[in-house]
Amino acid sequence: MNSLNNEINYSFKNPNLLKSALTHSSYSNEFGGESYERLEFLGDAVLELVVSDYIYKFNELDSGILSKLRAGLVSTSYLKGISESLKLDKLVLKSKSLSMLSDKTKADLFESLIGAIYLDGGLENAQKIIQKFVIVNDLNIQNVLKNCIDYKTKLQEYLQKIGKHFEYRVVSESGLDHEKIFEVELCVDSIVVSNAKGKSIHIAQENCAEIYLKRIEK
Repeated sequence: MNSLNNEINYSFKNPNLLKSALTHSSYSNEFGGESYERLEFLGDAVLELVVSDYIYKFNELDSGILSKLRAGLVSTSYLKGISESLKLDKLVLKSKSLSMLSDKTKADLFESLIGAIYLDGGLENAQKIIQKFVIVNDLNIQNVLKNCIDYKTKLQEYLQKIGKHFEYRVVSESGLDHEKIFEVELCVDSIVVSNAKGKSIHIAQENCAEIYLKRIEK
């Protein structure tokens, strides 16, 4: 456990919280004690709060895109990678009959760790861990955002594959300089197939691509 404390730069005042955070139900059912599940429930809420608070500062993103960005930052695949980097899957107490942990369980272990730190050291310390391992920096946020909502690339690949010409056209812009709203339309073979608004041209284009992709996928 000392290696984990060093990695996260946090020492528990109550080591039992850390033990519970890293105890699988297969172990607690066999030997007693509390499993990570209740702490995971709490950590999930703390994680969503801290991530939501941080990404809210990106004024150019509307609520729909903020939701997608948050979903990417708290997704199983994203948190599983953090959990593995901290070797939580190696530290967890589990029954000998349980040979492997699912990706969901690995992600849950990181959330349970957040819950344990929150109870042990308060929101500020939990926030530091989330900042270091989940948020990282603004560049990482942009990369996660691109992976989450890159509808333009998906649509481009699809339309090029079937030999269709497409373009985005800015229809209008309104609002004050710091609160611009852009309206964009998507044309496929010179036919308007969708239009959408956004706080930047890029976001409006993403929204257009999303609308059209969802329509043709039905």
